Amino acid sequence: MARGPLRLTPLFAFLAPFRGLSRVFEPGLRGLVIGPLVINIVVVLGLATAAGIGFESLLATWLPGGWDWLAWLLWPLFALALLVAFGVSAVALAAIIASPFSGPLAYRTAQGLGHEPRQPARSFLGEMGHATVTALRKTGYYALLFIPVLLITVIPGLNLLAGLAWFVFGSWVLAVEFMEAPLANDGLGFAEVRRTLRAHRLETLSFGAGTTLLAMVPVLNLLLVPAAVIGATHLRVRLPQDSPTPEPRGTA
Repeated sequence: MARGPLRLTPLFAFLAPFRGLSRVFEPGLRGLVIGPLVINIVVVLGLATAAGIGFESLLATWLPGGWDWLAWLLWPLFALALLVAFGVSAVALAAIIASPFSGPLAYRTAQGLGHEPRQPARSFLGEMGHATVTALRKTGYYALLFIPVLLITVIPGLNLLAGLAWFVFGSWVLAVEFMEAPLANDGLGFAEVRRTLRAHRLETLSFGAGTTLLAMVPVLNLLLVPAAVIGATHLRVRLPQDSPTPEPRGTA
């Protein structure tokens, strides 16, 4: 490596997505940002529009006649819920769809930081195959994590912790989602990615918390997918480099 060991702190991890945001339009990365950026914008705006139309139809169906004024009170509450729920879910969905573009972006970012990935760059078809297989594994993993969060949400008494549980869940999911790309470029399979992140839980959750907060900021969240990939790569460079032995890279 061209650089010596760099100190990793929870604060650095929390600020990593914001650091990535500041680099989104750098000339060396700009060409690789376009794919994730377009996908992020389409998914976030599409889901937000669909949610708005659905909520308006729900109000029209369930509000009694003469109670239309209540919609003016409910819309701000809906907007707040939209920022939280769709800020995380839309970005996570966009990140999964943009996975074939995230690998090359993380690869170029790592090289610019003096960290040469352990595996050669994949072809686009290789990225597509890797993204498809990994997306299935991620979905199953996220579903297992969702079960205890759902139980906390519906059990009386415990549901007082629902807000915190959802925030921690969203933070971990986004951290895993974006950290997978730079770690995969070093040859780590998804099981190895999970073990590596569990070994650095505080830093992983700090990165996810920063990403989650950024996902709730309108307009800026349209740039979040490429920003978080870049930020995750900054974080990867500061992780100990004695990670599990890389898996041989095939076409996927």
